[in-house]
Amino acid sequence: MRNARHRLGDGQGQQGPSLGRRTATIGLSAVATLATVATGALIAVTVSATHKDDPKTSQVAAAVDSAPPTASTWTPSRMAAATPLATPTTAPDPSPIPIEATAPSPDPRSDAATGTVTSSAPATVADPPASVPPSKKTPPTSRTFSGTPTVGVLFFTDKSAADHYCTATVVHSTAGDLAITAAHCVYSDADDGYMDDIAFVPGYNGGSPYGQWTPSKIVVAPGWTSSADPDLDVGFLVLAKSSSGATIESVTGADQVAFNAGFGQPVTIPAYPQGSDTPITCTNTTSAFNATQTEFDCGGYPGGTSGGPFLINVDSTGNQGTVIGVIGGYQTGGDTPAISYSAYFGNDIAALYKTAVAAG
Repeated sequence: MRNARHRLGDGQGQQGPSLGRRTATIGLSAVATLATVATGALIAVTVSATHKDDPKTSQVAAAVDSAPPTASTWTPSRMAAATPLATPTTAPDPSPIPIEATAPSPDPRSDAATGTVTSSAPATVADPPASVPPSKKTPPTSRTFSGTPTVGVLFFTDKSAADHYCTATVVHSTAGDLAITAAHCVYSDADDGYMDDIAFVPGYNGGSPYGQWTPSKIVVAPGWTSSADPDLDVGFLVLAKSSSGATIESVTGADQVAFNAGFGQPVTIPAYPQGSDTPITCTNTTSAFNATQTEFDCGGYPGGTSGGPFLINVDSTGNQGTVIGVIGGYQTGGDTPAISYSAYFGNDIAALYKTAVAAG
């Protein structure tokens, strides 16, 4: 993971906290304000799902922090003071695979081809297809844009009381209460476990245009909590309803999620970089770094972009698409701003999503 030292903008033309890659750190000088959503203690829950097709994760657990969220303390000035968190990679680095064959393109008319899952159980489909050759063209560079309601900033505090942040995305579920990010943004052995004081701010623009949302449950794989397996660097947040009883999906909408979509996909990644409260975006074709890691080449993805969604099938408004990855995985997302990685969304991540849906 890249070490980031700049801070995000505070919305007033000043430098503020940087977002993590990719995580970010925030100052602690804020005063409490009225919470925009209902808060309550996180309750420990374990939900298991046997996954016979892939022995890497025989059990997927909903591991949940026991500390109460306190989103009422996330004032604009405190959010603006966040900077990316340097997360060490404790698992062995995977080796790139030889680039030889071109992956077959899934039939876009078939849900089974992409493993698309909405409110039902995730599809069980074939293992990742063969890798695709990377583009020979010069990679593009990210640009700023106005943002989307479904993608925002995930703020949190580590065990040393330092404030950080990542990018997160609202994804569809039966209960309408899920967000997805990188697992290293919510759980780190270096920080003695789960992060504290978590608040998700969708559509962040220096303020909270769609409110601040706190998790009631955090879902990560035991392979991440035990050994920081980069192939399992994905986490889900079950978000509490607002004080008026609304779910986050009813307020912001949601992106879909797909599994076993293959490599060589045209992907768009909205994310929040260090040094700015304005999101960035870029579109390019993915490639296979190896059989379990997806690579995305585009310049300008520094600290703070961890958890940014790999979106396919983005609609004409640019506001919604289908998530097939999140920045994380190898090197917790990438050691340079020009190359980003994601754990491949195969059967293990599909099982994790099913667990998160059941926990909602």
